[in-house]
Order: sequence, then C-alpha cells, then structure tokens
Amino acid sequence: MFSIVKEAVKNYIDSIEGDIKECDSQKIEGFVSKIDIKGDENYDIFIVVPHEKLLYLANYYFGDERYDCEDLTKEIANQIIGNAKIVATKKDKNFEIGIPEFLGEYNDKIEFDEKLAFKFNGDKCFYILFKEK
Repeated sequence: MFSIVKEAVKNYIDSIEGDIKECDSQKIEGFVSKIDIKGDENYDIFIVVPHEKLLYLANYYFGDERYDCEDLTKEIANQIIGNAKIVATKKDKNFEIGIPEFLGEYNDKIEFDEKLAFKFNGDKCFYILFKEK
C-alpha cells in the first residue's frame, strides 16, 4: 500500500505543479483528515497538512489565502486516496474509499503504524499516517 500511496502523492503534487521529495521526520503538526480504505488491504489513513501547505493550496486553487481548513484538508485526502485507488486498480489491488472525516489539529492520541513524509514548495513536511485494521 505504501508504494501505491507514494505514487498517488507524486501524482497529486505534479497536478498542482509542486516539486516533491520525501523528507526526514519532523514533529508532526497540521490539520488532519482521516479516510478509511477497505478491500484487499484495510487501513485508516490520516492526511496531516500544516497551515503553510494549506495556504499554498488555497492560493493555487482559489488565488486567495482564505480557506476552510476542514474542507480543504478533506479535499486533499479525497484527491490523494482517490488517485491511490486508480493506481491500485492498475496493479490489481482493490479497495473502497470511505468519506473523509476532519479531526482538527494533529495530536499524539492518533495511533498509527507507519508514516510517509513529503515536502513540496517549502520546508514543512506533510504526512500520510497508516493504521492497519
């Protein structure tokens, strides 16, 4: 699942004309949306996006720095995991995607097994956290 999500993140960042690279783990911070997948593999996936990245995306999408952090964070989760479903289908893996749930600011109570961290257009990392079910 990790390689599929990595490919989906790259596709997403390419679509917004970003320059992506994996980053070293930093303190996880930002707004969180959880989206679950069920099928060949079952996970809760948490997308954690710092304010700096949300500002960039609001400017990119709307030409404005005002945004609703809940809506924008859920949309990012939809775009990334939706693309992961397309990538997975091409690799003969199948899963269904749940509806994103906004969890607010990241806190240490969110349990996860694995994480991916990426940078694009700035220094702050954003995270994809995986909790197997």
